[in-house]
Amino acid sequence: QLHKNPSPLLQENMYLLSFLFKAVFWGDIALDDEDLKIFQIDRTIDLTQHSNERLGHNTGIVLIIIAGFEQNNTSKGRTTVKFSGKNEKNRFPRAATSRTERIWPGGVIPYVIGGNFTGTQRAMFKQAMRHWEKYTCVTFIERSDEESYIVFTYRPCGCCSYVGRRGNGPQAISIGKNCDKFGIVVHELGHVIGFWHEHTRPDRDDHVSIIRENIQPGQEYNFLKMEPGEVNSLGEPYDFDSIMHYARNTFSRGMFLDTILPSRDDNGIRPAIGQRTRLSKGDIAQARKLYRCPACGETLQESTGNFSSPGFPNGYPSYTHCIWRISVTPGEKIVLNFTTMDLYKSSLCWYDYIEVRDGYWRKSPLLGRFCGDKLPEVLTSTDSRMWIEFRSSSNWVGKGFAAVYEAICGGEIHKNEGQIQSPNYPDDYRPMKECVWKITVSENYNVGLTFQAFEIERHDNCAYDYLEIRDGANENSPLIGHFCGYDKPEDIRSTSNTLWMKFVSDGTVNKAGFAANFFKEEDECAKPDNGGCEQRCVNTLGSYQCACDPGYELGPDKKSCEAACGGLLTKLNGTITTPGWPKEYPPNKNCVWQVVAPTQYRISMKFEFFELEGNEVCKYDYVEVRSGLSSDSKLHGKFCGSEVPEVITSQYNNMRIEFRSDNTVSKKGFKAHFFSGMEQYPHTPVGASGCPLTGWSDHNFGMKMSGFFAYGFPGSFELVLFT
Repeated sequence: QLHKNPSPLLQENMYLLSFLFKAVFWGDIALDDEDLKIFQIDRTIDLTQHSNERLGHNTGIVLIIIAGFEQNNTSKGRTTVKFSGKNEKNRFPRAATSRTERIWPGGVIPYVIGGNFTGTQRAMFKQAMRHWEKYTCVTFIERSDEESYIVFTYRPCGCCSYVGRRGNGPQAISIGKNCDKFGIVVHELGHVIGFWHEHTRPDRDDHVSIIRENIQPGQEYNFLKMEPGEVNSLGEPYDFDSIMHYARNTFSRGMFLDTILPSRDDNGIRPAIGQRTRLSKGDIAQARKLYRCPACGETLQESTGNFSSPGFPNGYPSYTHCIWRISVTPGEKIVLNFTTMDLYKSSLCWYDYIEVRDGYWRKSPLLGRFCGDKLPEVLTSTDSRMWIEFRSSSNWVGKGFAAVYEAICGGEIHKNEGQIQSPNYPDDYRPMKECVWKITVSENYNVGLTFQAFEIERHDNCAYDYLEIRDGANENSPLIGHFCGYDKPEDIRSTSNTLWMKFVSDGTVNKAGFAANFFKEEDECAKPDNGGCEQRCVNTLGSYQCACDPGYELGPDKKSCEAACGGLLTKLNGTITTPGWPKEYPPNKNCVWQVVAPTQYRISMKFEFFELEGNEVCKYDYVEVRSGLSSDSKLHGKFCGSEVPEVITSQYNNMRIEFRSDNTVSKKGFKAHFFSGMEQYPHTPVGASGCPLTGWSDHNFGMKMSGFFAYGFPGSFELVLFT
């Protein structure tokens, strides 16, 4: 079930973190082990071991210094790198775009957007992906179970990505602070698709000059170039207008100092470089060549449109191959209607034919294969994408075909997971729309609904534009909510396996709309194994959580329970033990007990048993005892090892006991008793017979005898024996 098992998701996140926090970067390009083979590495700088004052924390990034540079230390201790001209050749045995394993199979790129992004950012990411889809044959899909996929995230590198498909799991596209701009995301997606920076082409010196004295010290390696035969530019000329090109002042020592200077054209004008607005004609041509897009066909993203065979109605050429991809808003369906059909007819439509598939690529379910002159029936997709392929291999001349399509919103959805978005999302929804969805998942499940983005015209009573959700199969089912405005609705769970939704817009103000995911929901806690929880199981939307009874807390596996530690203690006496006592204490624990007695009372602590992992300075596992409640109160001692500490008495009426364990060795721990009593008057205490008690010494209150503690109270006297 989608979202239901937390462990695989956690494992994926840990895997993602593991490679992100130890990465090598060339500018905004992340390099893996295979990439590093194309460099001659002279040395690396591990920023996890060097604080970065500008970032304010350790970044976890490894910078590379390429062989073939001369290094000079400035007076401030900063390392500078100069081009020496040595090893200029054979730096790059091959480029990523020339490696077939870096090409995404079928041009299909699965993606996941991390949960730390806003609805506006999510919409912009989708706009950037749709921009690449519109002009090329690359397709981005939300990841389901694909092994290799990209993850939009935010990491210390800021804006960065790997070049091409890395394979064997998730790869990050980091969109950091100030990177969440449409053009920058399009640029980073260019790396994902398989492109290096335009200015690293081997022929760049014929078109631009690198002004090395203006480059920030330590950033010279960003201006390396590749040699002929080491990168395949696919026959495309140098593209000043490429969205993959650096700007004139990138990595400059000053805003008005050029690091890359374009050569003048025939009119003596230097072309502009570094635009981050849209794909250039060169970007589009090179991407279409890289992914071998058919010469004809296109991606259609409007809510209505039409297309036809080449040369229609005057006949199509032989040996033609065209692909059209229709992509509308998730939650919409595509209705395709052929208005003309005149193709060469053959058995099984072997020669000339049109194939229509219900999905985003050539392996999607087949809706039909057509030839001849009979018009097909109207075809409707089950989702928001449709794939149409036309091939001709005969010399027969016919008119060809023509078709129109329309996106319709709403309808019945019989799936266990999917997306629903307002019409035209991530752009503003259209006026005068009414969409009704009825979602049905498998029997014995509920429907879960979560919102990623929500922006509908605001009104106190949602009288203009709104989203209505009902718990059932029709408009008379119990109302869950009537929503508008900019606040995302809370997660929703139906009480049956159906959910009814209606979106309405009027003819005036239009907003970005909404994006939501639905999935089948079940109560794992009702299963015989209690969701694997040792004590209590709490069902949540799309998942579940384990919980513990009072006095216990979740263990490291988040399923088992162990005795809770720490807390505020106000009793006059009691016992404190390490978690899990008398068994070994667990790793990675931090327990703080705050013992508070009445005013003018003092607290004494006696350890009955003591065994912690220890060394001379108690670096690993230890217990600290302080007078006071804060972590900087008067310290009585920091204890570890197996030697039982002496009796400790507080300076005032409160005491702080803190226990810490690391993630390695565990011991049995400790058991200690605390006692509270009022401060004694400054005279020698006497026993019940009136005889003085000898062996007394001042401990702020009370007295110490051989094996005894005496506590004085007004009108009473108490002896406590420690055994």
